[in-house]
Amino acid sequence: RYGVAVGSVVLAFVAQELLSTITVGMPFLAFFAAVMFSGWRGGWGPGLVATGLSLVTVDYYFLTPIHTWKVRTGSLIALGLFLALSLFVTLLNARLRRANMERASLLESERAARAAAEYERTRLRELFMHAPAHLVIFRGPDHVFELSNPLNSAMLGNPDLMGKPAREVGPKEEAERISRLLDRIYATGEPFQGKEMPLHLKQPDGSVREYFFDITYTPTHDTQGKVDGIAGFGFDVTGHVRARARAEQLARELSHNEEHLRLLAGASSFLATSLDYEATLHNVVRLVVPTLADWCIVDMAMEDGTFMRMEVAHARTESQAHAEQLRTPVPEGQCYPSMGAGTLLLKGQPFFVEDVTDVDLKQLTDEPQRMELLQAMKLRSLAMVPLVARERTLGIISFATSHASGRSYLKADLPILQEMANRAALSMENARLYREAREAVRLRDEFLSIASHELKTPLTPLNLKLQSLRREMDRTPGPVSRAMVENYLEVGSRQLKKLAELVNDLLDVSRIASGHMSLEPAQVDLAELVRDVVAAYEGPAARTGSPLRLEGVDTVTTGWWDRPRLEQVVVNLVDNAIKYGQGRPIDIRVEAKDGRATLTVRDQGIGIAAESLPRLFGRFERAVSERHYGGLGLGLYITRTLVHAMGGTVRVESQLGQGALFTVDLPLRAELPGVVPAPP
Repeated sequence: RYGVAVGSVVLAFVAQELLSTITVGMPFLAFFAAVMFSGWRGGWGPGLVATGLSLVTVDYYFLTPIHTWKVRTGSLIALGLFLALSLFVTLLNARLRRANMERASLLESERAARAAAEYERTRLRELFMHAPAHLVIFRGPDHVFELSNPLNSAMLGNPDLMGKPAREVGPKEEAERISRLLDRIYATGEPFQGKEMPLHLKQPDGSVREYFFDITYTPTHDTQGKVDGIAGFGFDVTGHVRARARAEQLARELSHNEEHLRLLAGASSFLATSLDYEATLHNVVRLVVPTLADWCIVDMAMEDGTFMRMEVAHARTESQAHAEQLRTPVPEGQCYPSMGAGTLLLKGQPFFVEDVTDVDLKQLTDEPQRMELLQAMKLRSLAMVPLVARERTLGIISFATSHASGRSYLKADLPILQEMANRAALSMENARLYREAREAVRLRDEFLSIASHELKTPLTPLNLKLQSLRREMDRTPGPVSRAMVENYLEVGSRQLKKLAELVNDLLDVSRIASGHMSLEPAQVDLAELVRDVVAAYEGPAARTGSPLRLEGVDTVTTGWWDRPRLEQVVVNLVDNAIKYGQGRPIDIRVEAKDGRATLTVRDQGIGIAAESLPRLFGRFERAVSERHYGGLGLGLYITRTLVHAMGGTVRVESQLGQGALFTVDLPLRAELPGVVPAPP
């Protein structure tokens, strides 16, 4: 800069010399230009240097006297004026130079700031568009979309949201709800923060899914401080909310399971407090209500395949009138219909409904009154579980909750209910086995008592006859009369025959139980066999006053049967009729029709009570007192077993005091098993 100042003064000197003829009287003109240039180019320092050099040069070379340092008064004034103007121009140039430099700096700063702003804007937009949050900016009172990042647009199912009002985006109800919230923020200028706000949004498949968001809405302002828009920030916390709900559900289930496990832990000992099945059922419902259910119903399976209602228990919040209606017998065939719930239950599978509807109730019954009752109970959840023990269905236990209590079952509760049913079934089965064991002991003791009495019955008169014969021989030294001996022999033979029949019955029962009784089929005429049996029993029948009357014995009824066993069947029926006939006639009829033979034996004796009919053909079963009528209770058991083995059936019809009618139905040709299977 200082070199430029010196050079400019030298150039001014040369110019002044060259133009001296023209610039006479203006010695400062070129030098003034040098000072201006030096000040503009270099600032204060070079300007002052150029000013000093110009003063010295002008004074020495161009002011008179020339080439001398003496200054005249007029020249001094000119030099002073030149100095003042040079200083002023230098000042102006210095300020202008500084202003230009500041301006250049400001321009550079502005360019840098703009570049930085553009970079930050681009960066912010990138962050905005790729942020893991839902970001949106609305403008104006209609909340028009000015910006929506891709995540938010994808959630709303509309990639082109710009320029659309918020009320026109998304499901109508949700859009209106959000728009009302935006209206309030726009009007009040107060920000809004919402935690886990639910939003129902339509999915690509047309379904509506519930989301949860943490949302912040902040109003934006213009230069005058007025609200001109709203910026929204949302974070999808659906997974968190659902995970927390699942955790809470698992905690509740864990708590329930702990409670249920404690309940099951005490259930076994509680159910084992009684070996009576009715007491066991009562214990079951006491255990279930109200801990596990608002309603508990137990239906027992009967031998004929039907169900009998045994227990109905309910919580205090439920209607006693409904309980009384449930205790009334259900019409046959309507307790568990063949479709719906009944199909599962009869297969040993549970029937479970988490939220009961009328459609579900129709699977339980098709009887209108029963349906109205179930609807009036307002059931919420229902679980019907078969009581199964040792692969045998003992009954069905039903657990239910109602809307009155607010409780409900989940699918996870079903194993607990099944385990409770299994323990109840095991307890009931133990009670049944205990009852059967006691009954077996009773039957054994009764059988031993009857057997000993029955065995003694023929032995006592036989022993008396032998003693009488001995005394007669002692009194008579000579031969005893033939008539007397024949009389004793007849009595002895009859008693021995009776004793042999008793022993044979016992042996037959043993063979049947062990599976060692065999059948040998042959051609047998049933009518002929019946005639032979009747001829053999005419004497005993006459002694009791019950004559035997035959019908249809001339019919040819030839079939393939085991003759000795078939004869045993006929003998058992005829012997029973004579024993219980009370001295009245006995009708025996044989007929053949449609490839089957039928034998009927009807007496007019004491008859059989209705409650004894189902067990009449059981082993050691008796429908009369052993004090008045003899017998081991084996004849009809053996009869039924033999008839079934030969492919036939035997049944009885009777009323107490009006006699009994036994009917044996046999196929004329049947494939007989080699060994008689033991009845169940």
